[in-house]
Amino acid sequence: MDTVTYPESRVADFTTAYFVPVRIPVKANRALVEEYLVSWTPDVVIADDRGRVHYRVVGYLPPVDLVAHLSLGLGRWQLNRHQPAEAAERFEEVARRHAGTDAGAEALYWLGVARYKATHEPAELQLSWDELARQYSDSEWARRTQIPSKKS
Repeated sequence: MDTVTYPESRVADFTTAYFVPVRIPVKANRALVEEYLVSWTPDVVIADDRGRVHYRVVGYLPPVDLVAHLSLGLGRWQLNRHQPAEAAERFEEVARRHAGTDAGAEALYWLGVARYKATHEPAELQLSWDELARQYSDSEWARRTQIPSKKS
């Protein structure tokens, strides 16, 4: 990722705008590797100033996909900090910019959650999840919205 993804301007600009990037050499920092449960690299962890992990990206991604996932991570951080309106804006942007991708599907899932948390209206959740089912019916994220029925 050092030669292609990180130096790419979209990745560098987004990272410096929203994060404080820290590179940790895993062989020299076994305690941090264990604390953050790093089992494979690259492993991008979005954590807050107290070390709480809000999102993780494991494995190589091309620049456009990494930016999408960094943006999802920012939205998750906002959601976890009880800023659902800001998180919803972030997820809407990811869903729009990355339509047709795994990140777009995940964004619609979390958009429903953020809208519900902002309004406490189940209809807001359902709108996003219905859109998720329409656009990404075969995705893991659409399957996560399905509530299994009880067997008699």
